[in-house]
Amino acid sequence: MMNFLNEKSDVVKYFFSHFLSALLGAFFVVIVMIGFNKLAAIYPIYLPNLFYKEQINYSVNVDSQVSIAISQAVDNVVQVNNYLGEQLQGTGSGVIYKLTQDKAYVVTNYHVIQNASGVEIETNKGYKVYGEIIGSDAVTDLAVVSIPKGSIDHKMEFSDSNTLKVGEYVIAIGNPLGLSSSATLGIISSTERLVPVDTDNDDKSDWYASVLQTDAPINPGNSGGALINLAGKMVGINSMKIAEQDVEGIGFSIPTNLVSRIIADIETNGEVYRPIRLLGITIQSALYKGDLAYKIIEVQEGSQAQKIDLRVGDIISEINNKEIVNIFDLKYFLSTANVNDIITITVIRNGEIINKEVIVTD
Repeated sequence: MMNFLNEKSDVVKYFFSHFLSALLGAFFVVIVMIGFNKLAAIYPIYLPNLFYKEQINYSVNVDSQVSIAISQAVDNVVQVNNYLGEQLQGTGSGVIYKLTQDKAYVVTNYHVIQNASGVEIETNKGYKVYGEIIGSDAVTDLAVVSIPKGSIDHKMEFSDSNTLKVGEYVIAIGNPLGLSSSATLGIISSTERLVPVDTDNDDKSDWYASVLQTDAPINPGNSGGALINLAGKMVGINSMKIAEQDVEGIGFSIPTNLVSRIIADIETNGEVYRPIRLLGITIQSALYKGDLAYKIIEVQEGSQAQKIDLRVGDIISEINNKEIVNIFDLKYFLSTANVNDIITITVIRNGEIINKEVIVTD
């Protein structure tokens, strides 16, 4: 009996001793944690993250930059319907770019309104009205249509296309396949791409257009629509006429800096006046010191070329200090000059570099 009582007393002592140890241990841990928390409030940078965690609040903006840009620009993009008599020939897109007291002006592609006897403009709010073709330019594939202003109180803002950078996000807005107010996202692939343009449909390149290249899808019906940046401002007018129709991911847009000049001419004159640029010379590709060059092989009697003493055999190397890499460079530089501009032509004659100046005239 005595042994049993002794064993029970030992068990009780064992239990209380371990319980007391555990209680003291827990109390010590609590004291340490309180101490560390107080230190963490004073010296957070020196304590491990185990004892100090900074609370960070995150906020998410549901409206993305893309959707905001589209909402700012989409009402300025319209559908352009091309009628021959009462027959609808095709549809495209256009952009409201100017408002006067009683009129709204729409820029679109020339090929969208080509051969039309009537052009109907339809806004994305359902306003339909026939417009007047002010003028057009086949070379740049641009045209201007005016319509009664009605309740239209908005217009597209232009951005400086010269400030664009490769990789910058852009959005194409238009009416592909008649689906109004469609938007596609892409990037600028090139800010200055020279692409061939056939203005008279003879399957031969008449002109090289300097355009923006984008991978934003530009489909039939998108022609004449806007290419905008993430600020909702237009950087170009899209054109299927100069697009690579057999290649996906390559679309082209006429830069706003060129669009502005062309529509100003159309508004004033109904067309774009292109002065005579050195008519009267025939040029042929040739090798000069192992490199491809362009040689004058004929100078017409009484021509502007003869007046400034350009001669058969002269190699044209530069225009306005810009190297001529191909025949389209030559056409482009000469054809983008304005009336009364002075053009400097650099030729190589018998190994000698000679500069000739010509004043561009009508």
